Amino acid sequence: MIEKPQPQGQRRSSGLATALAVFVAGLVVGLGMAANLGGQFAAGLIILAVLCFVLSLLSRTAENTRKRVTAGEASYRAFFDHAVEGIFRTTAEGHYLAVNQALCDIYGYATPQALMTGLTDIGIQLYVEPRRRNEFRSQMQAHDIVTNFVSEIYHRSGRRIWISENARAVRDWSGALLCYEGTVEDVTEKFEQERALRGALRQAEIANKMKAAFLAAMSHELKTPLNAVLGFSEIIRDEVLGPVGHDGYRDYAGDIHKSGTRLLAIINDVLDVSRLEGGLLTIDARAENVLDIAEAAYKQARIVTHDPRRIELDVPADMPSLQVDPRRLSQALGNLMSNALKFTPPPGKVRFVARLTPDGGVLLKVEDSGIGMAEETVAAALEPFRQLDGSLARRFEGAGLGLSIAKALAELHGGSLTVQSAVGEGTTVTIALPPASVGARIGSAKVA
Repeated sequence: MIEKPQPQGQRRSSGLATALAVFVAGLVVGLGMAANLGGQFAAGLIILAVLCFVLSLLSRTAENTRKRVTAGEASYRAFFDHAVEGIFRTTAEGHYLAVNQALCDIYGYATPQALMTGLTDIGIQLYVEPRRRNEFRSQMQAHDIVTNFVSEIYHRSGRRIWISENARAVRDWSGALLCYEGTVEDVTEKFEQERALRGALRQAEIANKMKAAFLAAMSHELKTPLNAVLGFSEIIRDEVLGPVGHDGYRDYAGDIHKSGTRLLAIINDVLDVSRLEGGLLTIDARAENVLDIAEAAYKQARIVTHDPRRIELDVPADMPSLQVDPRRLSQALGNLMSNALKFTPPPGKVRFVARLTPDGGVLLKVEDSGIGMAEETVAAALEPFRQLDGSLARRFEGAGLGLSIAKALAELHGGSLTVQSAVGEGTTVTIALPPASVGARIGSAKVA
């Protein structure tokens, strides 16, 4: 650091003082020697010289300290006056001791003096809710610090704004409170944006529940005509009332029945997704045999896929019953089996396996030797309405809801669903149920 040169007058005065000091010292020494005062006089002179040197050092140190303090105060004052955030010092009772121009701009005052004159009681005049000042003081008394203290206040113009305060208690050496000092930020725009976002989210939640309730109410309206289509087409297809007279009509009736079944399955899936999203679907748990649940799932998968292949059901003979909703669990397993049949070309095989876990839970697995999928596409497959092949000419049909519904139903039972798959190596989907879902042991057989 380059030292600032002293003014010419100061250098001349310093030189004169040094010369005078040397002259006086020489004079004293000369007089002492002329008077023949001896060694005691010389020792006294040395002590005096040391004391003078020490006093000179202390004087210079004091002067340097004064300069640093003066410079520091000037620097702090410049920072205080030109800071972007509002800065304040107040008494605990709510009177301003010091404010900067930024705080005046936030509150709508022209100068610090105008603010301190206009706001003489912070609790009553500033806060929209007067108790906020008491809450501020309570936090200070408890922690000596307040952070992100958001309040609504009155701007000088009369409008209301939102501010965020960060402050600390200033105490003396004995611990007595001197003042509060801190910063103020105008967060009106941020607060209004967050409030608008929360309002939009609430409206979205309400709209979502209304949508789910509407779709649930439409279930009867949608299923009634479909049931008629399915019933009458089945009567025609099976010639219950007698021959139809032409084989083509019977084939058409079969196509109508098949398409109606597929449409009903899609409608049921969409309705279930809506109920799940709206929290309207609940579990009616009761004790049920695992094998019975698996067989119901297998029948459902055959109806949806029209695939005649058998699914191997591997259930230990001593497998305990499950405390679950059998209809919903068989629906989840049926979706997994349908996917397994759909994505496993003949002569590939599909297998269901049930096993107990060491902690007393149960694993229900649907394994296939089908086309599989890449690891990075597993997460996408678990999303509702997500088709890995989104083209209209895709090879495999469906709404893409089965896997996501199965996952949601497993979670409603307190369990989880995981997928392990590799391209060309098949897929294993596992539903893990907690020990609370496992009941008493009842006999069941292994069926192939």
